[in-house]
Amino acid sequence: MRQLVIAIASLSAACTMAAGPAQPLARPPLPEVHDADWPMFRDDVERSGFAEGSSVGSTVSVLWYHPDLNVTSYGAVKGSPSVVGSTLYCGTDTGRFLAARVADGEVVWQVQLRHTTHGIHGSPAVVGDMVYIGAYDGTVYAFERESGLLSWRYKLGYQVGSSPAVVPRWGILFSAHEESPNGGGYVVALDARTGTEIWRARTEAHPHSSVAVDVGRNRVFVGDNRGFLYAFDAHSGQLDWRRQLLEDGKTDIKTTPTVLTDLGLVVFGAWSGKVYALDEGTGETVWEHATGGSMMASTAFLPSASIVYAASPTGKLFAIDARSGQSVWTVDVGSHLYSSPAVSGDGRAVVFGVSDGSIMAVSARDGAEMWREHLGSMVSGSPTLVGNRIYVTTHKGGLWALETHDPS
Repeated sequence: MRQLVIAIASLSAACTMAAGPAQPLARPPLPEVHDADWPMFRDDVERSGFAEGSSVGSTVSVLWYHPDLNVTSYGAVKGSPSVVGSTLYCGTDTGRFLAARVADGEVVWQVQLRHTTHGIHGSPAVVGDMVYIGAYDGTVYAFERESGLLSWRYKLGYQVGSSPAVVPRWGILFSAHEESPNGGGYVVALDARTGTEIWRARTEAHPHSSVAVDVGRNRVFVGDNRGFLYAFDAHSGQLDWRRQLLEDGKTDIKTTPTVLTDLGLVVFGAWSGKVYALDEGTGETVWEHATGGSMMASTAFLPSASIVYAASPTGKLFAIDARSGQSVWTVDVGSHLYSSPAVSGDGRAVVFGVSDGSIMAVSARDGAEMWREHLGSMVSGSPTLVGNRIYVTTHKGGLWALETHDPS
């Protein structure tokens, strides 16, 4: 299949630049788009890590492997692919953003963004006929997902390492970015159609965390590198509350919060080595659970069992009761964990990457190992679960597609 390769510099005439801040007015929904139908980082705007509609079998096999996507020296956690229908969307260390066929990994189109040393480490949000991505050149981009043509781009600031959240019923995209090399940052709301800025709100330190959204309560959450968790009004950007966590000087919140809307909780891990559950309305601590390591992986949630899953650099995966914070089970996989776990939609498995170069599935019920497949390089990105398939990137550049089955 012929590849369409586009350089951003050649598309300036087709680019709609945002005209500046707008009033925080309610916006009409994106046409014929429903919130639950479109993928983004951690599967939804609540960042649950629960892959609705997916299943994980007891055996696994490799379908295809695409090498050399992430091959720079920058060692941060890699982004996750997003999949819609027959197409996968993924960013790279080198600043390429591409669409590939899920059948065989063949690239359909790719766009070379402005060169930076870090490229793209966020995950795309795909909504309707658009795909959105932030990059380390400080810009959020919107592309037509079928053609790769640029619809708009908006320069947020210094660097964007987070993943956008799009709420279709509001027609709003939320993103976080670093403002300067010396610290500070912003959460920004943009019109998802045009890139026009609606509001922006300051954070004390760099927000490596992506924005999580509670649509019912009109609230967005983000963490920063001084240990602050922020709750902003989703339509105005007004600060509802902020909470700083101080634990032996290790304050960073680099993980993305998970919003448990039915319980009114926002849950996240921090460099203190603890998982915290805060009251959505006040920011007060409801429970905390020690893991022993400076956490880089975001939490996942299984609604049917009300269990939070958390991966620790100590090599342990924790299953935690979401209501009480009490331990359900813990499993030690024998190697560091930086990958955010994903929970299958059938409620059967938790899937995550391991620093020894493998990807694992364990039982969501008791942590028993289901299978472990070695991919040859550290897996720090979060796996993407779609149907009975798993898509994941590795540290040395690979994009992998795996398929799971139960023996007949």
